[in-house]
Amino acid sequence: MTTTPTITVLSEAEADAFVAEWMDAWNRHDLEAILEHYAADVEYFSPFIAQMAGPGGPGADGRLVGKAAVRAYFADALGRFPDLHFDPPFTVAVGAGSVSFVYRSIKDLTAVETLVFAPGSTTVARAHCHYRAPAG
Repeated sequence: MTTTPTITVLSEAEADAFVAEWMDAWNRHDLEAILEHYAADVEYFSPFIAQMAGPGGPGADGRLVGKAAVRAYFADALGRFPDLHFDPPFTVAVGAGSVSFVYRSIKDLTAVETLVFAPGSTTVARAHCHYRAPAG
């Protein structure tokens, strides 16, 4: 008999707490605490990956696979932005097996993160990061 993987659906309070914990880890620049949120085989998508990789390099398509690659990317980001600080989210939204949130990121960018959980957990299996520069 085949079983369907359990989809994790957070309550609004659980989603708020998850995002607050994620942001706190980033704001403390605690690489290990940040990485605790991600699965070993995480897929991480961001336009910044492509910018940092350059043409033809690993991640040139804006995608990293695996915690080791994500660790190196996050460590580099923390090194490049020693004053990195994320403001509390404007909003947090709950999905079926995911959470999305909007916040102010580095360089005053508006960021939207969608974190998709591994079945039956709140460990991030896929992360999709989106950014927009301030108007004007």
